[in-house]
Amino acid sequence: MKIAIDCHTLEVENWAGKEQVLFNFLLSLKANDKINDYILYCRRQVLKAADWPQRWQIKSWQLPSPLWQLIVLLHCLIQKVDVLVAPCAYLLPAINVFCANVVILHDVTTIIPDIAPTHKLGIKIKEKLFLRLALRRAKVIIAVSEHTKKDAVKYFNIAPNKIDVIYPGCRFNQSLISLDILAAEKLSEHHLPLEFILFVGTLEPRKNLNNLILAYKQLHDRQKAIPSLLIVGKKGWYYQDIFNLVATNNLTNKVVFAGYLPNELLPYLYNKALVTVYPSLYEGFGLPALEAMACGSPVIATNTSSVSEVTGQAAILVNPYSVDEIADAMHKVLTSPDLQQTMRKQGLQQAAQFSWLNFVQSFLTIINQITK
Repeated sequence: MKIAIDCHTLEVENWAGKEQVLFNFLLSLKANDKINDYILYCRRQVLKAADWPQRWQIKSWQLPSPLWQLIVLLHCLIQKVDVLVAPCAYLLPAINVFCANVVILHDVTTIIPDIAPTHKLGIKIKEKLFLRLALRRAKVIIAVSEHTKKDAVKYFNIAPNKIDVIYPGCRFNQSLISLDILAAEKLSEHHLPLEFILFVGTLEPRKNLNNLILAYKQLHDRQKAIPSLLIVGKKGWYYQDIFNLVATNNLTNKVVFAGYLPNELLPYLYNKALVTVYPSLYEGFGLPALEAMACGSPVIATNTSSVSEVTGQAAILVNPYSVDEIADAMHKVLTSPDLQQTMRKQGLQQAAQFSWLNFVQSFLTIINQITK
């Protein structure tokens, strides 16, 4: 079977969750599928042919978007591709009529009325134009959570039996983390605090950093000697309010904005964190919560959308709209070493249930079914 995958989103400079999921999906396919042939379509040479099996083609055309899409579809036709997989973007499956489409759906945040205003207008327009058509034309939709499946059914009127739920795996595990002294050295190299409350994610309104900062301020007012709040992630959009809020609350010396950090550093950060807080307003999956548990961090997370599917009973779940609830949960974890230890153990057990091998095996089963 010949399977094409749209990989053009990997061209962004700093990958967010969807790009991380896509790349680790490709790595797991490479490791576990020795039968099928693959074509990976890019707009820039972000993937090197030498890194992939000989039966995998890496096709890259640095062209404007509409022309690139047309070239990809013509190439699919010429190559007699059996399946086109859209893991992040939806224009190709919206217009492809040459082979079966498989859409991997992470979320529908641009459509949900309460969450859509947190996105840029251009993104909302694109998804409204193409996502609905892509889902309609897809032979099968792979949702990364049950909640995402329910949203697709609710907002797009998709038949539930057309959507399969497969949870992504985790790229990290505790075995990646060396001795504490090495972790401390890694943090020091990047001028990061050695004791901290951790947040990992893109700086954008949906991640609810404003309420996290207000909760941290409340905690700081209760007791001055608290660890720093370390915020790790690239700037997204509408982020200036986050920096302003830190300044107006006199927290500049306590809140550390580390920016986007190398992937190899993240396991150390998660492992050294006293607690990882992820109070997002909405998530299609919630990858940072999974990564934190996999690296042995206690987790406080939102009780909305899909995150409870990821954390199970291993995290403390809070109402993301309640500053008091976020602050109380942080206080509870920070003041109880026994609770921290219990949460670390439970988190490791919960994270172990998420496997890239399972994702790929389920994906290949679906592909084989729709191409019979």
